[in-house]
Amino acid sequence: MVVRMVTATDVGLQRKNNEDACAIVEEAGLCVVADGMGGHLGGEIASGIAISTLVDAFKARPKGGSDERKDAELLGKCVRNANKEIYRRGNSDAALKNMGTTIVATLLSNDHIVTANVGDSRIYRVRDGKLSQVTEDHSWVGELRRKNLISEEDARSHPLKNIITRALGMEPGVEVDVKWEKAKTGDIYILCSDGLTDLVTDSQIFQCVQRHGQNLEAMAADLIEQANQAGGTDNITVGLCLVE
Repeated sequence: MVVRMVTATDVGLQRKNNEDACAIVEEAGLCVVADGMGGHLGGEIASGIAISTLVDAFKARPKGGSDERKDAELLGKCVRNANKEIYRRGNSDAALKNMGTTIVATLLSNDHIVTANVGDSRIYRVRDGKLSQVTEDHSWVGELRRKNLISEEDARSHPLKNIITRALGMEPGVEVDVKWEKAKTGDIYILCSDGLTDLVTDSQIFQCVQRHGQNLEAMAADLIEQANQAGGTDNITVGLCLVE
């Protein structure tokens, strides 16, 4: 199996800086999106460290990887290494104190897709005409949703929806959600920051996939345009991966 990937990012309509970052390591089958936070340039630096840590590690990965368990271990280790570096930088420079970032990543490992996430950026999968969220939001509202204490509609408008419970750079160590599943030809994985999901519903995301089929570039542009049309209140970043 191979995976075709594209990424796109946009500053949105209300922010001066883009604290999101994204990257692809095509030869390794890696796609990663990070959504930084912090005063001054902290968010940009945090997301940049997260991206560069994974890119540098997987550029050296043997083509085709080893197996999904070893690749999952490597992906989790790289995310934890990024956390350590972000935490170190944030505590060595007063201007960068409390900087952090979310991260989501997908990795093709032979015939499996490995996923990793920390924070409230998301990974979705479209398979057999259905969209499902692969990751769990590490956020206060996400916890309420998992306990069925609020509806999805209420979660979208909740005043505390952007309070996250887990991020890179907040503590010396971090728990990373890493898992894998059998890949299937035709699967599309959507990685995105909350600049998309706060403004574009799951049904709108799915309709966009249906509109564009396997045209990933058009799909990414459409998703960003929808978020901007809905207000563009945050940076917007998407990564799209098609299993072929």
